[in-house]
Amino acid sequence: MTKYINSKGNEVPDNTILVVPHRVNGLSYHEEIIESLIGKVERDWFDPHFYHCLPLTIGNQYGFVVKSTRSFTAVWCGNEEGPVIDFSDGDDTKQIISNHFNFGVITVQNRFALKTTPGINLMTIQPPNYYTAGLMAMTAVIETDNIRRDFTFNLRMTIPEMKVHVKAGDPIAAFIPIARNTVEKYKVKLITDVFSTEQHLLEVTESDVLGNERQTRDKDRKRGNGQRYFKGEHTNGERYPNHQKKLNN
Repeated sequence: MTKYINSKGNEVPDNTILVVPHRVNGLSYHEEIIESLIGKVERDWFDPHFYHCLPLTIGNQYGFVVKSTRSFTAVWCGNEEGPVIDFSDGDDTKQIISNHFNFGVITVQNRFALKTTPGINLMTIQPPNYYTAGLMAMTAVIETDNIRRDFTFNLRMTIPEMKVHVKAGDPIAAFIPIARNTVEKYKVKLITDVFSTEQHLLEVTESDVLGNERQTRDKDRKRGNGQRYFKGEHTNGERYPNHQKKLNN
């Protein structure tokens, strides 16, 4: 029996996203296109104060961005056709950028496929806290452990008649690995469907104390922030278990 990738005994190693160039001994250009966000905390539009928000700085580092290899402008008239894309440099040797689907969608096809460990999907997302005016990355979930070809990243133009500008090297899409059959297991429930009223009161009381600190003592602290969340500390001094302040390679 032919053993493809992820056939039994021939699996992609854990914690690995495998790049499969379209041609044996061919160039994939993936090092120019894909960039891990670990350690990439800064955003050019952030105010210095933003970097004191741990949820933002952690979020900035989640996943992998996909960068454009070419500079271009695009205009969409708002109907089912287009957009019209005009390139100012390069060619499609490294990456194909087209209006394949119309309806204001820009399609990005790379010269490689991506493969993941069995049971792990890739989810395409907007690059975390990177923005191109008038353009957003579409969300999709791909079974990259199963599919035996590449997939495209698709960008939706959001404002008809607006000229969108993309420079070579700009992050235009992103992806994160996510375990299959996991998200749908989660349900949103009211606290009193799970815990007692006394437990609810305890949580509300703690929240009120934190809110009061923010409105009183924290205002006189440096940057107006008590940094309890950053430190991973509850009001009684108890520490958060498994608190994460940074992402490690």
